[in-house]
Amino acid sequence: MKSATRAQQGAQRGIGEQLLIAAPSVPRPSSRFCGLTLVELVIVCGIIAMLAGILWVVMGPVREKARQTVCISNLTQIGHAFRMYRDDWDGVEPQKGVQLEYWQLGLPPEKGSPNKSVTPYLKTSARSLWVCPSEFRDIFLRTASYVPNYCTHQDANLFGYQYDKCLLWPGGVVSFKWAVSHIPDWPFLYCDTHHFLKDPNLRWKDMFLIIVRLDDFSVTTAQSTDYVLRLPTN
Repeated sequence: MKSATRAQQGAQRGIGEQLLIAAPSVPRPSSRFCGLTLVELVIVCGIIAMLAGILWVVMGPVREKARQTVCISNLTQIGHAFRMYRDDWDGVEPQKGVQLEYWQLGLPPEKGSPNKSVTPYLKTSARSLWVCPSEFRDIFLRTASYVPNYCTHQDANLFGYQYDKCLLWPGGVVSFKWAVSHIPDWPFLYCDTHHFLKDPNLRWKDMFLIIVRLDDFSVTTAQSTDYVLRLPTN
């Protein structure tokens, strides 16, 4: 009986030893810290910088398009204010072949930008409404981005021009009522900021502008050639 019990215990020990031998060894956790080397860290930073540069270039036109949308929204609000000002001052719409001065068209005598005459017609008097979101020039040198494009008495007094003549885009120094008689949808207010961003060489031959039309005060984009070709040369 004792010999049988000893035999069973021996068999169990043999099986246990075989299981220990067959069991896979579990690696002990190393106390040494495994991190990136300096070379690997520089490579990772370089890859991240390259991807950020590519993303910046790709997203640039998208961001500029969004800024153009904000600019159009600003000019739309300002155009509505000019329309209400004209209605209150009994201004008339421009007509082809009819020469009309600025006050007959219901444009304010002050050409400031921001324009104090139309400010009461705006929902906000914030100066930011007159600044294009793409404006890159020093705000102290230029208080607004939107350029008035018509002639008043101020031009004759300040610059010595003949009455009803001033520097207009396009055309140069010409009579405003003469220009409006040829182009009733005259751009009496425009933003040139986006053109300078698109053309760093500042070429004026075919400028890209966002304009407010005089006939219906709508806002649209235009090129210089759209208006230059419609003005007579003499």
